[in-house]
Amino acid sequence: MSLDIDKILEELDEDNKEIQKNINRVSSLREKQVETVENLLKEYDKIMLWYVNNQVAFTHPRLRGKGFMNIGGPIVGYDEHEGRLFIYNYQLKRFETVNIRNRADAKTKNLRILIEQGYFEDIVSGIKHTLVHQKEVLKAQQKMIDNIEDQLNNANAGTNS
Repeated sequence: MSLDIDKILEELDEDNKEIQKNINRVSSLREKQVETVENLLKEYDKIMLWYVNNQVAFTHPRLRGKGFMNIGGPIVGYDEHEGRLFIYNYQLKRFETVNIRNRADAKTKNLRILIEQGYFEDIVSGIKHTLVHQKEVLKAQQKMIDNIEDQLNNANAGTNS
């Protein structure tokens, strides 16, 4: 059995054209992701400013239980392997990567690189979380208040007889 070299080369050319088309499509979609984040930052600007001016800590919905908070802007991701938190520095209007063990170790991080590394959804949810964070705090506080009141009621039960 001999190979049909001409047919194989033709298939390779067709596959290569498809690969190039897909590369262009991915590039176009990534650019749309960048534009989406840039538009979100503009849309949420006054909300983020309110957080910064009132020194309310930004958190991230996917990082609950880790205790990560940031006063200067939304948390937009976390690289557990490197121990680095990704934030949007509101005052400087840039994305940064911060060492969780040494907050002074902060470096600028390019938005496109964050997106290429797969952090688009984390970025979006970190920015949008500003809409519900205060409600979550209120709910947690009410739960704590209810718990303390229950403890006091249980401690005082039967002592007033």
